[in-house]
Amino acid sequence: MSTPILSARDLHACADTRPLLVDLDIDVLPGEITAAIGESGSGKTTLGLALQGESRPGIALTGAVELRGVQLLGLPATQRRAIRATAIGYLPQHPAAVLNPVRRVGSVLDELAAVRCATSQERAAAVAEALEAARLDSAPDLLRRYPHQLSGGQQQRIALAQVLLGRPEVLVLDEPATGLDSITKAETVETLTRMSSRGTAMVLLTHDLWLARRLADQVVVLQDGRIVERGPASRLLAAPSHAHTRNLLAAEPRLPTTPRDEPAGQTGAGLSARGLAKTARNGTRLLDGIDLDVPPGRCIAVAGRSGAGKTTLARCLAGLTRPDTGQVLLDGVPLATDIKRRGRSKRTRVQYVHQDARASFDEFRPVLAQVARTAQLACGLGREKARIEAASILESLGLSASQATRRPGALSGGQLQRAALARALLARPVALICDEITSGQDLINQAELLDLLAETVRTAAVGLVLISHDLPAVAAIADEIHVLEAGRCVEHSPTQVLLTEPRTTVARELVDSASGGDATTNSGLMGREGEH
Repeated sequence: MSTPILSARDLHACADTRPLLVDLDIDVLPGEITAAIGESGSGKTTLGLALQGESRPGIALTGAVELRGVQLLGLPATQRRAIRATAIGYLPQHPAAVLNPVRRVGSVLDELAAVRCATSQERAAAVAEALEAARLDSAPDLLRRYPHQLSGGQQQRIALAQVLLGRPEVLVLDEPATGLDSITKAETVETLTRMSSRGTAMVLLTHDLWLARRLADQVVVLQDGRIVERGPASRLLAAPSHAHTRNLLAAEPRLPTTPRDEPAGQTGAGLSARGLAKTARNGTRLLDGIDLDVPPGRCIAVAGRSGAGKTTLARCLAGLTRPDTGQVLLDGVPLATDIKRRGRSKRTRVQYVHQDARASFDEFRPVLAQVARTAQLACGLGREKARIEAASILESLGLSASQATRRPGALSGGQLQRAALARALLARPVALICDEITSGQDLINQAELLDLLAETVRTAAVGLVLISHDLPAVAAIADEIHVLEAGRCVEHSPTQVLLTEPRTTVARELVDSASGGDATTNSGLMGREGEH
């Protein structure tokens, strides 16, 4: 058996007296991929940092963490990071944590390549190799962009390219598929599998069972900071022995095989868009003549590859990005294209849940106070009543009273996404726009969150726009799916029609990737024409 390149023994992590990791043992072998799966808040990110000898502020680590026989815990920070920098590459869940917002991505990649490349030609070749491995085009247009000019999926892949430039012996990947469409995710699996076959060791921290099945050799299951089950991925993900693992697998979304009941949406009312178009400063067409109708009581999903224009469309609907041409209407009345000109009542009626939930919170104030503030401003509630309502809806979304009183930095990405949704729902909107609301959620919380959204759409007659790369998740509640490609809506159909009879190449690829390769067989459309 190979000698572990990275190992932990009797590893504990505590925030004050609250345990985050308890008595963990783990070995990471060369060329092997170990996946840690579990619910949001189970300790995955804390484990990923601890395996590098690091922790978030206020968290104390005890036990032993060894990298190539060197004990990381207890070393001075500068010495620990110098040792780690030569061996471990870390991809955080939120790419904004490693992308410099004021520097063009190409300049940063070139600077990182210069650490091990002597000439400009060698640097350019190394950057091109890292971008190709991360499934990104090395075109000058991309390299000249700043992080905010990239989609969430593109940011994730740029962050991966930065990590790969260091050619690490160990990769620690925290939700590496967040923001990636099913096609790009499948391509990323190929890249990581190839790296593993060349001897790179990996720790995969994820709630994505599809990803774990295709990548992991070994799996550990976390619950409340403890490993409750471990074993080979082929056995554990097929026939788990622990009840918690069985619950995770049971919650995994799958593409529906039967049509949903036709909803009673109110035609002609609600949120709509006509002819939305947007061009970036460099001339790239971000949106091209988008029409969309979201009646009350209906859920419209918007899918497509990373960079297709999904978030740009969501931001235009919310008034956060001004389209060059076109209109956004609410109940047939045009809305100002700039949210600052909409007025409080109209801003309240259309709510937007950001893809990057962490960036939408003030890091210095408790989450409960920030969520309650929405109830005060939007509904005119007094401070105490607003806190009660905020606490109630946060609890319904799976955040306990003690979690709600923490600052954002003490919550996981999935927990913050649920808090952001709670804040939007407190405004009692008539239209709700959710950008990748399921991306940071474990399977159990994802299922509960989608059930809540479906109930809200049905009982409160809210029109829901669900921006997502995750077809199995959104298909469970979407009445209709619009597929974007290069800023254009290339196809839109009722959900079951699109899943069984996709007409365009991109729709077929999305469905095929989401169903594990069976979509074209099921639909009988391999080789059919119908592009438009």
